[in-house]
Amino acid sequence: MITPKLTTLENGLQIVTVDMAESLSVSASILVGVGSRYEQFDKNGGVSHFLEHLLFKGTAKYPSAREVSEAIENVGGYNNAYTTDDVTNYYIKVPAGEAELAIDILCDMMTTAIIDPVEVDRERNVILEEINMRILDDPSGQASILLPGLIWPEHPLAHWTGGEKAVVEQIPASEVKRFYQDYYQPGNMVVAVAGKVVHEEVVAMVKERLGRVANTSVVGAERVTGGIAPESVVAMERDSAQGHIYIGSRATAYLEADDAAAKVMTSILGRGMSSRLFINVRERKGLAYSTYASMQNYVDTGVFEVYAGVTLERMDEAVEAIMIELEKIRQEPVTPEELAKVKSQTRGGLIMASESNSGLAERFGTQQLLLRQTETLEETLNRIEAVTAEDIMRVAQKILDPKGLRMSVLAPDPSPAVKTFKKLTGEK
Repeated sequence: MITPKLTTLENGLQIVTVDMAESLSVSASILVGVGSRYEQFDKNGGVSHFLEHLLFKGTAKYPSAREVSEAIENVGGYNNAYTTDDVTNYYIKVPAGEAELAIDILCDMMTTAIIDPVEVDRERNVILEEINMRILDDPSGQASILLPGLIWPEHPLAHWTGGEKAVVEQIPASEVKRFYQDYYQPGNMVVAVAGKVVHEEVVAMVKERLGRVANTSVVGAERVTGGIAPESVVAMERDSAQGHIYIGSRATAYLEADDAAAKVMTSILGRGMSSRLFINVRERKGLAYSTYASMQNYVDTGVFEVYAGVTLERMDEAVEAIMIELEKIRQEPVTPEELAKVKSQTRGGLIMASESNSGLAERFGTQQLLLRQTETLEETLNRIEAVTAEDIMRVAQKILDPKGLRMSVLAPDPSPAVKTFKKLTGEK
């Protein structure tokens, strides 16, 4: 059984470790409880992501990006970071025996980052090019950021973590620094280390560097209270070789009672090449090269999504084929064989993921940060194993109710997809 160990320092900083005695490496993460849902979109939207880029640019002890990268790469390690709606994660992976180096760099980043206005402006250009690449030059990416506005209208979750170009262009260095000072607080962080480590030694290393840092409470994120948008579709006309379609709805929050059933339902519909969507939309009907279903949890809500990149001339057929699969799982119990297959698939994926110390540090660190508790692999597997066909049908009835479904579509002429979706969801 893989069971993390937890220590909480007097200033509120939480330290989670997983000892993997046979591992030849160590992954260290510091996860901060802040992301795009903590931002004011028109004022500082994208600032969490902006700050994520800047923290590897230099600290008091490692005063330049080159010195940070050389310290890590000289021992064969690597580093990276990412920003989500509610978490920013900085991580370094190094050979076993170099854990203190990784912890030293990460802790310095959390407290003494050099947020130089010159470096801010230089990195601003890098982020603007990232927006160009990931959104403006990518039709599927552009279509993806349209859907959340229908799922969470007038809420920060509606906005992409990278921000909008017009806002990113004008965020001043002073705002980036203020955000850093406000949210990078010990009580709003988790240090997660997995690999060949000893918990008490990791605690001592972290305590030496962050134990005396005073904690200030942070402003929490706005909870989801309102409903979905009244309009069912957002469409964008754009030259593209495919039509890009996202169909989604609100789903379950972290560890909500129905979360395991919702995840199994999602896997049946769209996880892998043996899923219903892949077989029926791609293999049998040849309507899409790529199609899948996914689900994302938050502490107070969740989102279910289906994506398909489809032939322009058959977008209406593709929408209808997807909707048939969503309605079928609402109305017909899954077979024992299909349920057993997906449970086995899920079990295998989770077991294989547990071999990665990076994955374990991220898993347990995120859980501890957002939920103030961790769930072992065995506990997760037990929840999955307990799901019944009746559970899936009940959850599907709620999550996939046509009245709660929303669609974003991008194509040179999105009208065929729009008309079909509105017809199938009963919108006049």
